Amino acid sequence: MLVIVILVIIALKVLNDKYADRVETENKKTIKILDEEGQVEGIAEKFDEGLRSAEEQTGNIIENATTFVSDQVSRASESVTNVVIKNTTQNIVNQIEKLPENNQTQIKELICK
Repeated sequence: MLVIVILVIIALKVLNDKYADRVETENKKTIKILDEEGQVEGIAEKFDEGLRSAEEQTGNIIENATTFVSDQVSRASESVTNVVIKNTTQNIVNQIEKLPENNQTQIKELICK
């Protein structure tokens, strides 16, 4: 019985090794870039083209991100400016309302000129 178990273990190990070797060779890929005549082109040229394409895409992404951030900052500053102006003018109006009636009239006349 022990001999049969040892033989089964050895058989499974051999089968596992063959399967692992087959999977490794299937996963290995070679880079071959062929032109129309079937000859290998310069791989460096293809990588340079890919690099230039990646640089262009990176530049576009950075440009779009910069534009987006600028727009967001503009909107935020406009919003803050509006809030500041509203609060400031409201404070001025409140202070004017606290003045006597004749002073309020004088200020209204000055503003409306």
